[in-house]
Formats: sequence, C-alpha cells, structure tokens
Amino acid sequence: MLLTAARMLKEREASLNGTVKLMFQTGEETFEGGKDMIAAGILENPKVDASLSYHVGPGGNPGGYFYNDESAMMASCDGFRITIHGKGAHGAYPHYSTDPINIAVHIHEALQELIARECDPAESTILTIGHFEAGTAFNIIPETAVLEGSIRTVSQKTREMMVRRMKEISFKTAEVFRGSADVVMLSEVPPLICDPVFTKKILRYMSDMPYPNMFAAPNIKTGGSDDYAEITSRVPSAYIFLAAGFPDEEPGKSHTPTVRFNEDVLPFGSAALANCAFEWLKENN
Repeated sequence: MLLTAARMLKEREASLNGTVKLMFQTGEETFEGGKDMIAAGILENPKVDASLSYHVGPGGNPGGYFYNDESAMMASCDGFRITIHGKGAHGAYPHYSTDPINIAVHIHEALQELIARECDPAESTILTIGHFEAGTAFNIIPETAVLEGSIRTVSQKTREMMVRRMKEISFKTAEVFRGSADVVMLSEVPPLICDPVFTKKILRYMSDMPYPNMFAAPNIKTGGSDDYAEITSRVPSAYIFLAAGFPDEEPGKSHTPTVRFNEDVLPFGSAALANCAFEWLKENN
C-alpha cells in the first residue's frame, strides 16, 4: 500500500514542483532510528520543509485518527544507568564495607521526591526505576549496585531539570555514604510536539477525504516515547495515530502478546499519506 502511495506521488511530483521523501523509520522505540536517519541526511538534499508521520494504534476501527495540535503528544525519554561503587565485605562485618545496596536504596527514594516536591503537579512527569541489580550471595555485601530507569516529561524545561537533578542526587547521595556513582545516559529523546499550524492543515486534508467511517479524536497524550521527536524538533511536523483495531473487540495493549493490528488500516493510511502530501505541495508550491 505504501509503495502504491509512493508511485502515485512520484507521478505527480513534476506537476507539483516539489519532492516527497518517504521515511521508513526503524528503531523508533530503541531511540536510534530517527537520529540515524538524520545523520544519514534524511532532512537534506533537498532540504525538508515539513514532515508527516502515521503510527498505528490498537484501539478503534480503521478510519479513525488520533492527534494533538495543542501540546506535547508523546513524552521525552531520558534513560539512565546509575552504577554505585562501594566496598565489599562479609555480611557479618558490615562496618568493614561501604554498602552500595544501601546507597542505591537511598538514591531510589530521593529520586521519587523529585516528582513529589520539584515538579509542577499540573505537568505530567514520570520517573521509573525498572532495573535494580546487586550482589551474588545472601551473606556478602557487594562492591557495586546498578539502577536503571527513565525520565519522561512533556516540556524541555522540566526535562533538563529532571536529568540534572537525577545526576546531582546520584553523585551526592553516594558521597554522603562514602561511596561514588557513575551515570550513563541510555537514551536522550525530546518530547514529541507537533506544529499546530501544520497539523491543522493535515487534519483539513484528511477530513476532506471520501473515506467511510472516518472519525477523529483530538488532544491525545501518551507517556510513551518515539524518537520521531528528533524530526519534529527540527521541522514543522504532524504525528498522527491511525486506529487499527477490530469491530466489537476489546483492544489488547501495545507491547503485549494480546495486541493485534487490523491490516484494513493500510488502504486508509496510504491514501491519507498520498492525499496530504499532494494537497500540501499544491498549497505550498
């Protein structure tokens, strides 16, 4: 379907005095695809003026689309690994140790206070520790402990504050308990914020399509992340979820074994992509 759309656009490029690039992004949720494609020159030669992305979602029947033209649609994602260095000892002699597990516990607790006491309650901010690893035996205090987690925000200002404070808390808490800490960033993705003017144009093009059972859901927000945000932070962009559910079927949650995607969304998505690109080029020759 997308190849059909590509051929259609290629045939019309000459009459439109413009160029359309199709970006088949990989690794969007490992936060590598967007950066790699930018590094490879996707936004240059010719220079890209605007971008449109569609992403399927398991809820709703094909013909539906979900968007946000007012604020961040998806959160940033700053993944981190904190390695705490202490001094190992036998469990019977803790006074000979610098216990990295104890330090890690205090770091974990202090990081939660960032949400409670340093973030605006009206603004969505998430800090999750998903991996805590230390030790190999019940009676040995290890030399190191590892915490891995992520920070998700919907504003660049809060994102910068949270990353800075996460590092400060890690370093200073470890120092208080006679240890040390290293922080490595595992991902650094900005919030995905669509351009309001460009998105409204895309919505107008889509609403004019003669497609059955179309419906629109505005101002959708999600704590998930996508490094297509690397594109939206550089050029005016619209990012839209296309409904890919089944009639009378409760949708499974994404990233679970129960999720299913209805391939009937493919004609709608391809038609929308071709139509929006054609109409935008026609208006912006």
